[in-house]
Amino acid sequence: MKIHFIRNFEKKLKGRINRFRIHQYDFSIISNNCWGTFIYKKFNLPYHSPFVNMFIFSEDYLRLLENFSPEILQTIRFIPHEASRHIPELKERNHYQLGYPIGVIGEDIELHFLHYKDEADARKKWEERVKRINYDKLLFKFSDSEGASDEMIRRFDALPLKNKLCFTAKPFPECRSVIYLSAFKHAKRVRDEWKHSEKAYDLMGLINEL
Repeated sequence: MKIHFIRNFEKKLKGRINRFRIHQYDFSIISNNCWGTFIYKKFNLPYHSPFVNMFIFSEDYLRLLENFSPEILQTIRFIPHEASRHIPELKERNHYQLGYPIGVIGEDIELHFLHYKDEADARKKWEERVKRINYDKLLFKFSDSEGASDEMIRRFDALPLKNKLCFTAKPFPECRSVIYLSAFKHAKRVRDEWKHSEKAYDLMGLINEL
């Protein structure tokens, strides 16, 4: 218990120190996985986005961004795992039997609340954090994980979004938003990109320019 307390204190202290390096505190990260969660924690900031502690399969995420608006985020419903359109992928990841909540926005865009205890918790947190979104300071993040193909990477790069970045395990020189992470040059995709991405780009500068 004492060690846990000390570690939490150290993380919060480090977050406050890191926060001196940025000038924006109310930005909203729209992410396909937990990358945004770790960025908010890095600076000890509240979640100004509902896209934390969860993941979205790439095709669904791109359709969300192609139709992104406050309205599409307002109404959420939940489905059982057997009703998911991604059953093969869930079984491959050994997620199918985990029982975490799966939300749906729009017609069929699935939100996989991997780190939420139940539907009530997921709904409450989603609705609270949707209200916190700052639509004037949005940062859209994608990666080659969650079933992304090369075509999807290029599709993301072509989106008319002002602030966007995409982490990949191989170079895409034709894509301005792509940040190649050489740590994964022998892998098929990036993993836990929050641990490696800051060496490849200026996170603080990006946030300060939002």
